[in-house]
Amino acid sequence: MFCLLFVIALTALAAPWLTGKLQQRAGWLLALAPLAAFCWFVSRIPAVAAGKTLHESLSWVPALGVRLSLYLDGLSLLFALLISGIGTLIVLYAGAYLSRHRHLGRFHAYLLTFMLAMLGLVLADDMVAMFVFWELTSIASFLLIGFLHEKAESRRAALQALLITGAGGLALLAGLVLLGIAAEASQFSSLRAAQLEGHPLLPAIMLLILLGCFTKSAQIPFHIWLPNAMNAPTPVSAYLHSATMVKAGIYLLARLNPVLGGPLGWGTILIAVGTTTAVLGTLLAFRQTDLKRLLAYTTVTVLGQLTMLIGTDTAHGLQAFVLYLVAHSLYKGALFMVVGAIDQGTGTRELTRLGGLIRYMPLTGAAMALAAFSNAGLPPFFGFIAKEFKYAGLMEMGLVGWAVALAMILTNALLFAIAGLMFIRSFLGPPGDYPRTPHEVSLSMWLGPMLLALGGFLLGAWNTWPETWLVNTAVQAVARSPVDVKLYLWGGITPAVLASLLTLLLGVLLYRSRERVRVLLERADMALSISGDLLWDRLLRHLFLFAAILAARFQHGSLRQHLLLLAMTALGTLLAFGLPSVGGVLAEADFSPVSPLGLAGCLLALVGAAATALLPGRLTLVATLATCGLGLVLFFAAVNAPDVAMTQLMVEALGVIFLALVFRKMPSMPPSGAHSPWKRRLHAAVAILFGLGVTTALLLVTSLPLPGDVAAWYLAKSQPYGHGNNVVNVILVDFRAYDTLGEILVVALAALGAAPLLAGGPGTAGRRRGEPEFASVLLRQGLPPLALLLMGIALLLLWRGHNLPGGGFIAALVAASSLILLSLTFGSRGVRHLLPVSPARLIGCGLACATGAGLLGLLAGEAFLDGLWMFPGGLPLGSPLLFDLGVLLTVLGSAMHMQEKLTGVPD
Repeated sequence: MFCLLFVIALTALAAPWLTGKLQQRAGWLLALAPLAAFCWFVSRIPAVAAGKTLHESLSWVPALGVRLSLYLDGLSLLFALLISGIGTLIVLYAGAYLSRHRHLGRFHAYLLTFMLAMLGLVLADDMVAMFVFWELTSIASFLLIGFLHEKAESRRAALQALLITGAGGLALLAGLVLLGIAAEASQFSSLRAAQLEGHPLLPAIMLLILLGCFTKSAQIPFHIWLPNAMNAPTPVSAYLHSATMVKAGIYLLARLNPVLGGPLGWGTILIAVGTTTAVLGTLLAFRQTDLKRLLAYTTVTVLGQLTMLIGTDTAHGLQAFVLYLVAHSLYKGALFMVVGAIDQGTGTRELTRLGGLIRYMPLTGAAMALAAFSNAGLPPFFGFIAKEFKYAGLMEMGLVGWAVALAMILTNALLFAIAGLMFIRSFLGPPGDYPRTPHEVSLSMWLGPMLLALGGFLLGAWNTWPETWLVNTAVQAVARSPVDVKLYLWGGITPAVLASLLTLLLGVLLYRSRERVRVLLERADMALSISGDLLWDRLLRHLFLFAAILAARFQHGSLRQHLLLLAMTALGTLLAFGLPSVGGVLAEADFSPVSPLGLAGCLLALVGAAATALLPGRLTLVATLATCGLGLVLFFAAVNAPDVAMTQLMVEALGVIFLALVFRKMPSMPPSGAHSPWKRRLHAAVAILFGLGVTTALLLVTSLPLPGDVAAWYLAKSQPYGHGNNVVNVILVDFRAYDTLGEILVVALAALGAAPLLAGGPGTAGRRRGEPEFASVLLRQGLPPLALLLMGIALLLLWRGHNLPGGGFIAALVAASSLILLSLTFGSRGVRHLLPVSPARLIGCGLACATGAGLLGLLAGEAFLDGLWMFPGGLPLGSPLLFDLGVLLTVLGSAMHMQEKLTGVPD
């Protein structure tokens, strides 16, 4: 199964290139991937029908116990067959339908990504993985619905679908998290109803999951996005309505029915919402004259019926659910593709302008007839069996079921009349008013609907095959207890048969009175004056208005007010949660002895902070901030942290240079401090309290017990495993090298991103050629020996860093300081000659060196970044030293790249 998903993903990536080479013929080649998936799933039907389930699993997030697990049982197999089988025909159809579109390759990529997401969703056993695929379907559908992005209607429909299904996805995520907590399981196959019975989280779980499923499968009141999605190209509509997006919520409801379908109200909610959605969908559909919108509203109807059938939880009801799911997928996919063919062949899909098409499009008309008959529920089509079982399942429920059955009789009668309208009005009778001369479409466009329509006929006429191989296993996966599955076309004179007969008679009456019915529905709509789209637009308008008001209150552009609010919020949190326990922490704390050097460092940092707050001028701020840093250097040295002290010292040195260069390029600005005395007092009070609050938080955090003595573990393992005595550096380049690799990558990206911004600003035109910043003869004579000494120190720090204070990061800062001093004195042109490559390429070399050190472990059969060592003459040499060299090159290149942009890039 993983191989199938990988092949489809690879095909999606290659689709633009293949389409560029083969144009519309690429559809035949791209369809091979879903066809292969369909054939593989067909080959697994005997095993699944025999009661077996297939599992495949890969580790995904081991620290969280999350695995990418795939699970194939009767329900997931049924959905996978529909997704891959109909998807194959849709890919062929799309190649012909959009053959002249310049972005056909992009469309194929979106479509295959959509297929990948749906297959992953129905096959995923892990709830986290399922949710990832769930959200991927929303993203892919957004791209497909908005494919014709030049039209405002398409962009609006895509955004509406994304917002509604995305909001439901957030609810679903919360529900799945709570479900995993309550059931103590993260996989669907491990869920048991007994684990959830009486659990206090069960009501919240049920409502959140229902909300997510209802938004995805267009249940009232979230149904409004589905008809608007008809602004997408017809292949999207055919696939989305028949086998993919809208069926995702139905799939999850069916998957969780054995677990959540207890007496709490699950079935009641599904029946009530599903019935209401079904009735509303048919009433809205009957009013439409655009064939695509008409089909869209009938999809809303069927989705409501499928939801209702899951809620019945009866033997016939659950069989009807599976039957109707397959029947609808087959005839709805065929009908949408026929409508697209009509649009291509005549230039219109308005029902009022169509007629007599059977003379011009006989193959398309035959497909429409077969699909419409299944839609109408006529024997011997699969839709007829589904309708019979639906009535039987409802009547098993008693009085409530009979009431719902009456509503379904009206709904199915309207569907019967709509099917008659589509076929009879379009293909029979006198010719219509076509924008262009009708003609039959190509093989790629009529083959798909013909095969799907024939499938609805064959499965109904020879129903013993689907009963044994498909329906039975799917029903058992949905039911809470074993169900005896038995399909039939004729079961004698039963209440269900009488209900079907009443449906047909009422459908014929509605078809003959279609104009009067449409007028009545339009009058009812005018009387109610309720429009889902109107409510949606008003909701968005008020939401944006609220967001604007909120932004005006908080996004006012004052950094001081932002910091004040942040500080006060943090203080409130600390006072509420941390202050009650700080006394006990201070009483039990084991403080280090006070040293003169550490005390001097703290006092120096405090003086620097006070001077920064009180003294004016930018350069003064740079100097006072550096004073704070020097105080921290003394403190780190006092607590035996020489590596951190050296790093802090070099960072402060480079920080002074960079800040001075940046401030020099910034325009002069008037002081922006608070002028009111009470504001100054407020700011001072908040600053002092914030400092005390941070101190309190640090005390609380450091007082928490650690799982074992981490320091002792590193001290004990540093020499035997890392072959180094400097524990800090061994951690950085060996034990936690993966973290360090991420950090230097961030440094590189930050440098490459910030450098273009640093290159701008006034006062730089005369220095664009890398001219010197200072012309002092004393500096020119004294700096080269000093720079040479610093470079030697940098190399020494790199070499000895594994055993003594030092390392690649400190060495890079020392080397950068020497080169920057030379650049300020002699200009960037002269310093560039000292580097073998440009700073940007130096960054690339450093990242390649660090990554290569990790790949050495893989080549040796170990994990990525595992250290490999050799001992020539007893001297330990290993891949961590190569990794440290990569750190040096990356940090050095980043510093020099930003410096060049600040002082001018040489010609």
